[in-house]
Amino acid sequence: MVHYDNRFWLLWIIGAIMAVSVCLCSSWSEDTLLLAVAFALSLIAIAIIRKFRYRTALCNIIFWLGYNSLLSYGLLFKSEGGAGLTWWFYLLCLNVLQFIIVAAYSIISIIRRNNQSAT
Repeated sequence: MVHYDNRFWLLWIIGAIMAVSVCLCSSWSEDTLLLAVAFALSLIAIAIIRKFRYRTALCNIIFWLGYNSLLSYGLLFKSEGGAGLTWWFYLLCLNVLQFIIVAAYSIISIIRRNNQSAT
């Protein structure tokens, strides 16, 4: 289990570095702050779910890295002509959506675990 846990944390750190890099390379504004918060919330939710469901967390971090890599590339290198707002919007929406889904799944897992331990 230790080997698998190291793989998760390596991917998580790569994701955190990518999120920080995207925020630092973008011009700093309230929009960038909003995106940074969305990145942080989704990464924190994925780290929390790892405690309950390792494979779910691993799948989520791989999925997170996939769509954020593509959309971040578009935001940083293909944002001419107003396309930057589209890339930013997709990044924000997908990160918030993943946060909501993972947070709800975490809460349901905690409730189920507490109900099973109570009986």
